[in-house]
Amino acid sequence: MLSKQVSFIVDNRGNRQAAVVPIDIYDELMALQKALQESRPGERELYHFHVKGAVASGYPVGQRHQPGFMLLAGSTLVAEQADSLREAVIELRLSLQAKGLLVTEAPGYRLTEDYLFNSPSLAASLVAGNNRSGLDAWRNDAGFSLKASGFGKKE
Repeated sequence: MLSKQVSFIVDNRGNRQAAVVPIDIYDELMALQKALQESRPGERELYHFHVKGAVASGYPVGQRHQPGFMLLAGSTLVAEQADSLREAVIELRLSLQAKGLLVTEAPGYRLTEDYLFNSPSLAASLVAGNNRSGLDAWRNDAGFSLKASGFGKKE
């Protein structure tokens, strides 16, 4: 978006009066405006991740620059896991199964209770069965990723 050309209409003193933006930026702004109008104060914005038949939902928790992620009960996970999957994710999956929080449900797994992860990437990697960037994977109803929604940026 930063590489797009934005032109300004200025008055005779050089003050900006209006902006001319590419249509794709305009469309993103309109979608964001609609999402803001439809949200209610105090309501958490849900983010979703669909991969290989798995469907998961949750919301970011904590600081915007380094959020955790609450994965909601009922989310489904891919059964297969890649050989390259981080050991911490494999151990977490086994731990959740042992505690009964992750149950086998064809074709994969289902989370039985809400679970707080220390990062959106850990949650996305667990859902997908391979390493993922959670800031890119999780998307809201308007189609914006956590990253595009301002999460994960240094203050």
